[in-house]
Amino acid sequence: MSVHYHRHIKLPPYQKRKNNVTNAEKNKQSTLSSRMSAGQEYPTLPEGLQPMDDQVAGHAFFDTADSVGLLKSSDDASILKPAGKLLCGLREIKFYEQIQAATTEPDLVPLRDIIPQYLGHMKLPVAGKTYEFIKLSDLTHGMLEPCIMDVKIGCRTWDPQASEEKRKAEESKYQACKQNLGFCIPGFQVYSIANGRRMRYGKDYGKKLTEVTVKDAFRKFLNADSGLCRQLLMQFLSDLWTIQKWARTQTTFRLYSSSVLLVYDARRLKPVLQYQSKSLSSSSSKLTASCNTGSGPLTGTGTSSTSSSPIGGPSSSPGTPTTGGDIEPLQHYFKIQRSHSAFNNYEEDMKAIRENYVFMRDNLVGSYETKVWACARMIDFAHAFPAEEATVDTNYLHGVDCLVKIFEDFLRDCELENSPKAGVP
Repeated sequence: MSVHYHRHIKLPPYQKRKNNVTNAEKNKQSTLSSRMSAGQEYPTLPEGLQPMDDQVAGHAFFDTADSVGLLKSSDDASILKPAGKLLCGLREIKFYEQIQAATTEPDLVPLRDIIPQYLGHMKLPVAGKTYEFIKLSDLTHGMLEPCIMDVKIGCRTWDPQASEEKRKAEESKYQACKQNLGFCIPGFQVYSIANGRRMRYGKDYGKKLTEVTVKDAFRKFLNADSGLCRQLLMQFLSDLWTIQKWARTQTTFRLYSSSVLLVYDARRLKPVLQYQSKSLSSSSSKLTASCNTGSGPLTGTGTSSTSSSPIGGPSSSPGTPTTGGDIEPLQHYFKIQRSHSAFNNYEEDMKAIRENYVFMRDNLVGSYETKVWACARMIDFAHAFPAEEATVDTNYLHGVDCLVKIFEDFLRDCELENSPKAGVP
């Protein structure tokens, strides 16, 4: 399942929307109207269902004359994904039901936290035809400006039953990214903080990406032109590390053409960036004053002389929140990173953060609001096959490892960007 953007025409590398997207519903209605004005109408749907306007990849309405895309329910926080071809649909339903029924299996139970909630399957009429749908939780539910990226994992995206024609077609797609990074980006949408518009990037854009330029795509998605956000990166990494941990040990499945869906709410990002900017300004001023007086928390070696570190330190233990008087948890993390990680031992600190990532995420999110507003989930299991040998799925793991590395690098960049400098207001 992918929360995708469906379109009836081929888009250029990206398409800007002229309407004001501060009103999300108005934007989506405009998108629907533009399609119908071209002489195309959505088929008759069951009451309470509508096309999922935020679909960013995969089969969608208007791709072909009879194509069916994702449906969104107005009755509950769910979406309906067409099961597709008979065997693919049965395979995906079996995968979800296998996870749902698991009790103690170490390769199955952990998946419940990193896939959308499975809500069953059903047959529904669409334009006079009956289709099988898989019902899943809507990862964008409650988001006012959902930013969504579909990252397809694996250098090999064709399954063991694929025809030679299918195999060649898959091998020819997204070659630069798949061969070097073990993943590709079929599509994404982002609500730009810089220009206030919703922007869509489709498969034509994704096919042009290389090992180098793919980072630009992630930066666009993360609204990095307005500044990398530590809180957003930590929320993504907490889920990506969980997926990586599972992929490094599981020997039950071989996943082909499966994706990791990255989702966050741009409406929640903007105030966090503003807060982060104010914190940096305040810290820079304090650092300047500290240097002028010859005293402060930084020693000559660049390490903190005293600290209440959220990753464990003299006055705290892992998993135990410490506020240190007036200083918030985020500022503790900021102090530790600016005085240590950004300049000295980043790899060791990253290892410590990984080991305590749940606490780190909760602490960072708790600095603003309690609700997590970004997540990464494994999706699309129509080509999930049982492993013939009890070995790790290296095809999947390689892609996940590279994806995690990119986000870890972004976190390091974020620390460098946000490290206060003496004399800089």
